[in-house]
Amino acid sequence: MIKKIILGITIFILLAAGGLYYWLGMGHKTTLNNGDATRDNPAPQIMLTELNGNPIELSSLKGKPVFMNFWATWCPPCVAEMPFINELYPEYKDKVQFVMVSVDDSKDKNKVVKFIADKGFTFPVYTAEQADIAKAYNIQGIPTTYIINAKGNIKKVHVGGMTKSELKELLDKAVNSK
Repeated sequence: MIKKIILGITIFILLAAGGLYYWLGMGHKTTLNNGDATRDNPAPQIMLTELNGNPIELSSLKGKPVFMNFWATWCPPCVAEMPFINELYPEYKDKVQFVMVSVDDSKDKNKVVKFIADKGFTFPVYTAEQADIAKAYNIQGIPTTYIINAKGNIKKVHVGGMTKSELKELLDKAVNSK
């Protein structure tokens, strides 16, 4: 009887450990749509707000590819990749629209403004209602980055933080997306 209980507990622990290992591995870096979208899926239209309070519709950014990154001030992988995005921004800003969307509480915009100023980031930052963006873009975790082509179709979705070289590769693909 005791052997069966020990065996049961051991199996449970192994299954739990395996599940945890899989979940943690997938949570670090997951690419959806097998990397590239296989068909043109229109990007959901959402209303964004610039940090100065001006509203902007995502659809108004058509004409250039869009690099849209959902992030938060309290998210370590987000904070880790943001300096890389800021370093690449000057090189790509004329070829790609950068849309850095904070998912921090939109009622506390000052926290985001202070964070951006303290870090010296120069890319454009927006806020949006969390419920709206989470539903429209099915945000499962942050950071989540979308590449939207010049026609407004989603071409790539990446969940998880990226290195500078991974971001550069993604931006190069955005520039060449059709």
